[in-house]
Amino acid sequence: MFVGYLRNDFEEEIEGLLESDKLFEFELLKQTYEAYPQYCFAAYEDGKIVGVISAYEFHKHIFINVIKAVKEHEEVLTRLLKLLIQNTSSMNIFVLIENKQKHYVEAFNFQEHSLFVRFLHSGEAVPFNFSNSIAKQVSGEDYENVAKRIDREVFMDDREEYIKKDCTFSNSLKLSTQTGFLHSYVVNKRHIRISPWLMQSESYLDAEKLLRGVLYYRGLKKIFGYAPKDVKEITDLYESYKFKKDLTFSLMYLGEKPDLKLENLYAI
Repeated sequence: MFVGYLRNDFEEEIEGLLESDKLFEFELLKQTYEAYPQYCFAAYEDGKIVGVISAYEFHKHIFINVIKAVKEHEEVLTRLLKLLIQNTSSMNIFVLIENKQKHYVEAFNFQEHSLFVRFLHSGEAVPFNFSNSIAKQVSGEDYENVAKRIDREVFMDDREEYIKKDCTFSNSLKLSTQTGFLHSYVVNKRHIRISPWLMQSESYLDAEKLLRGVLYYRGLKKIFGYAPKDVKEITDLYESYKFKKDLTFSLMYLGEKPDLKLENLYAI
């Protein structure tokens, strides 16, 4: 097995990972490779990718946004993590990882920040009112300014380039009010991910409008997002629109603890 930098032709070598996880974020990996190829590594077996890791660099922290291995080679996550850590410019790193896999990052002295739940909407129709008036309120006309301001308030970091360019896809849907913004994108033919979705404090009604918006515009696609497990107002909102709890994830960090306002983080 070879473990090293992700190769340019990885799109032809990653079928196994795509087949192993219906929510594998191939487009996110491609976009991260364009921005930070130095933080993208893979494990190859017989010319096929059996594990991959990628990360994005913010001002204060580096965020591991893809970490995945096929089940029979899951132990390669240790080598991929070691390689990434050795080649990053900062020791302040954080990652959202499925609970049953968090021992891989704990081996490198990562600490737990908080728990998140992956909510999944089946695509079934949910009755709610979405009038032309509401559509205008969430149209996203001032999306970039709202996103820049609120993202800094929630993440306490400079993520402007990420918000404006590197988390934006050709299929992105950008919704916003003056108190929050919601970004969603196509993961594959059947699934949509909400990320990021941030709100000011005491903006529940606007948050509900944004959620209605993404459900309305994304039709009957399956929609998922990762929300803080212990913020009841947020989890209740998802459940009131027929999102089901799927899996529990841990937000883990190495070095400086990320200063996040979880009560304003509706989807990471």
